[in-house]
Formats: sequence, structure tokens, C-alpha cells
Amino acid sequence: MTYAQDATTQPSPAPLNEGQVAPFNGVLIPTFQAAEMTARLEEQESLCNIRVESAVQAAQSRSQLLLDNCTSSRQIYTEMYTAQLASQREYIDFLEKRATGPKIPQEVVFIIGIVAGVGLTIGAGYAMHNAAAH
Repeated sequence: MTYAQDATTQPSPAPLNEGQVAPFNGVLIPTFQAAEMTARLEEQESLCNIRVESAVQAAQSRSQLLLDNCTSSRQIYTEMYTAQLASQREYIDFLEKRATGPKIPQEVVFIIGIVAGVGLTIGAGYAMHNAAAH
């Protein structure tokens, strides 16, 4: 049993002139139409390749855009985090210097308080004496 698609049963192309009998059953296509069909086939293949390349390029561009957005966001967050850390470190250093800096001894503060209290009492007494005398 043989099929029409078998390579052994398919005749090789041979030119036929008008009025000649074809050696097999089938459809005869004029050379011009065959060339036209071949050109259309090649054109369709080219258009298909262009569409595929365009779709691939669009997908790559979308993916690259998403990747760039993620990279930019990560960079912004990293810079913001670094700036916050630097600010907090500066504030901690300021507080440490203030807490560990030279202080006035408590004895000196006590003596200054007593002197100020005595001075205010004497001043108030003097002011009351002058007010009563006048």
C-alpha cells in the first residue's frame, strides 16, 4: 500500500505545455501563480518573524522596566535607611557628649543655691526696710 505523500510515488517537477497530458492526477498551477504563492508564503513567514520578534522585544522591555523600577526602589530605600542611621548616630553622639561632658559638682551647686537664697533674703529685707521708712 502506498500513499500520495510517499517520496517514491511523487513525480519530480517537469514543465508541461498547454494541451499535454499530465502523468498524474492533481492540480496544475501556472508558473506565475506558483511564484506568487511562494512570494506570499515568504512574506507571511517574514511578517510572522517580525511579529514574534516584536512580542519578544516588548516582553523584554516590560521585564527590564520592572527590574529597573525594583532596583531604583531598593536603591532609594537603601539611601534613606543609611541617612536615618547616620542621623540617629549623630544624635546618639550628641547625647553621649552631653551626658558625659564636664558637670558642675553638686557641692558647688548647693553652695551657689545657699548664697543666692541668702542674697535674696537680704535684698528683700532691705527693700522692705526702705519701703517702711518712706
